[in-house]
Amino acid sequence: MLIALLAVLGVDLVVIVFYAVVVYGRKRWVTKQPDAFRGAIRVASGEIDGLRPKWSRGYGRWVRDILIWSKRPFLFRNTLVPADGLDQQRPARQDEIKRLGKQPTVIRLKADDAIAEVAAKEEDTALLLGPYREPLDPDARHPAAPTTT
Repeated sequence: MLIALLAVLGVDLVVIVFYAVVVYGRKRWVTKQPDAFRGAIRVASGEIDGLRPKWSRGYGRWVRDILIWSKRPFLFRNTLVPADGLDQQRPARQDEIKRLGKQPTVIRLKADDAIAEVAAKEEDTALLLGPYREPLDPDARHPAAPTTT
């Protein structure tokens, strides 16, 4: 529909094709990032730059304790949410969030003075939890670390 409208307005077909390739290429790049998940995000309380109180869709991924959120529809804008901790994990309420399967998972993240809610499909719960999947074991060692004897 958009392509037809642009063509009627006289936009060159090469420009339309280039734009489509860039948008689909960006989506492919974002979805192929390690541990990326599709979901929705909103601010439950407080204020976080780039996020609204209404659910907005996109893709998220964790880099240490920072949630990188790529906003839809074009996925060109990223919002960084530096999480101070996980406040709550719960199943979504009936009709709270749509298009994320039958029983999406919602987590509440503390970020400075604000709280963000992030939702994802039930099968993406481990990706959604990111660094909060399991408590850190102080005795756990990386398998490639040298042993001391």
